[in-house]
Amino acid sequence: MTSNTSPIWFLFAAMALGLAACQGSSDAMQTEASGAEVGVMVGLQRTACFGRCPVYELSVLSNGQASLRVERFCDEAFGRSLSEGMHHAQVDMGIWRKLIVDEAKSMGFDTLASRYDDPKVMDLPANIVTVDGKTVWNRYGGPNLTPLYTRIERLVGSTDWVASPQTAR
Repeated sequence: MTSNTSPIWFLFAAMALGLAACQGSSDAMQTEASGAEVGVMVGLQRTACFGRCPVYELSVLSNGQASLRVERFCDEAFGRSLSEGMHHAQVDMGIWRKLIVDEAKSMGFDTLASRYDDPKVMDLPANIVTVDGKTVWNRYGGPNLTPLYTRIERLVGSTDWVASPQTAR
């Protein structure tokens, strides 16, 4: 390989590794150096529609590390403005457990089906929510999980996020 192609090869390899990491299932466990398993405790992805639907992807791990990819129309959902791109934070797991995980359990989240959808219905955003290893894809005909989404978004809005300078717009 010539020195002119090495940086390009490295860039493609890094992109492939990044995409592979993003493609992992939401309930897949990671292992920290301490040997403790780390998984997604709370996740919420909201997809685009033809209108002004908020588009973002949140992941809060059981060790308190959180990441948020902001795309568009999120100001109203979060109650504050966050630049488009990746953001990271360390969150208080006690608060997230009490306000999200415990609330989801009390509403029977773990008994819901994994998917509510009708592909014949167009222009509806999907809400993909994960709580304590259970993921529900809710786009059409599912339960009203708006109170849960709102709780998550309020916590997102009150979190001290740090924008990744490489992706901020």
